[in-house]
Amino acid sequence: MKVEIITVGNELTTGEVIDTNAGFMADELSGRGFEVTFLTTVGDNEWHIEDALQRSQEHADAIIVSGGLGPTPDDITARSAAKALGHRLVLNKEVLQALRERFAQSGMEMPVANEKQAFFPHQAEIIPNPLGTAPGFFLRHKGKVFFFLPGVPRELKHLLTENVIPLLEKERKDKTFFLCRVLKVFGFTESAIADRLREIDLQEYAATLAYLPRYPENHVKIRVSGSSLDDLQKKLRDLESLIRQKLAGRIFATDYETLEEIVGHLLRSNKATLSVAESCTGGLIAHRLTRIPGSSDYFERGVVVYSNQAKKDICQVPEDLLTTAGAVSAPVAEKMAEGVRRISQTTLGLGVTGIAGPAGGSEEKPVGTVFIALASPEGTRSKKYQFWGDREQVRILSAHTAIDWVRRFFLNILGA
Repeated sequence: MKVEIITVGNELTTGEVIDTNAGFMADELSGRGFEVTFLTTVGDNEWHIEDALQRSQEHADAIIVSGGLGPTPDDITARSAAKALGHRLVLNKEVLQALRERFAQSGMEMPVANEKQAFFPHQAEIIPNPLGTAPGFFLRHKGKVFFFLPGVPRELKHLLTENVIPLLEKERKDKTFFLCRVLKVFGFTESAIADRLREIDLQEYAATLAYLPRYPENHVKIRVSGSSLDDLQKKLRDLESLIRQKLAGRIFATDYETLEEIVGHLLRSNKATLSVAESCTGGLIAHRLTRIPGSSDYFERGVVVYSNQAKKDICQVPEDLLTTAGAVSAPVAEKMAEGVRRISQTTLGLGVTGIAGPAGGSEEKPVGTVFIALASPEGTRSKKYQFWGDREQVRILSAHTAIDWVRRFFLNILGA
């Protein structure tokens, strides 16, 4: 089944807002075996919306439109759809009453402007929106099916996955099954991954591989297709196992999992705790770890010891060590890790110090020089890295590498 995605909004055509909705929808649909033929973006212009809707019928069986269903004057998608597809706008009294009740539950009187959200093209079927005031709707026209969804990402994601895709699955005539798995890799470049996987016979698994850079990670998307779901599940398992062997511990998560979630699970399952002393990352590691609900179970504290004085006062790094080895050095990173572990009484302590740039580098220690140390009951390890990129890239790489150190520690591959 061929699908076109149309996103609507002046904020998209002017570049004020990055269109994440189109990417999300294309990824979800492609992963389920739908062929996304076109991605179209138009501004809040009635003629442009009508033209896009009419043209879409030439190259798609289903058209999904997002945006322009709000209460303001520039929200004109429903009106444009009615005109383009030859319908009149009609008031849906049930939707209007539901809107009034929604506002009343919040102790508010519904603004007159919101009445606009209860008007739909004649014969449109409503898609209730439990997360917002703009319901979606769909209608059929000359053998095509059109879906219209709100542009708020959270609402769109819910309606697409819970309503639109199940409806499309019923519409499709081709009953070929598709399964996908995203393997998230850190530590290998995109070309290095492709090189390690080049000898795999993908035809044997009825599979395709897509290489997706997601800085600082690289993702490998496996897609298998066939008529037997049981057979596909086995092929997907076997191919994933083979890829894991070839990438030797560099796959840290799958699908929607994140590195922070994986590390949190490892800490919790091992009844371990973690503390962090950061210099060049400026609290980024602590920020990422504490984004996970329940992280207080294993994350005790994070300290930013940016200055030499802070390193001495908080982590008890000896002054003579700072003088002889320098703040950016393996011995100082080790003392930071040991110091924060000692004062926090945690199982593990991480220490990160480096030169993020753009200034501060030298011939001996250029910008991007970073030392990471991990203190544990078995002792302390450290390593020097030379990262490339601007200041933000160095910080991101440093934080990601340090967090991955914890994962690799528990898997006994830290030295690999």
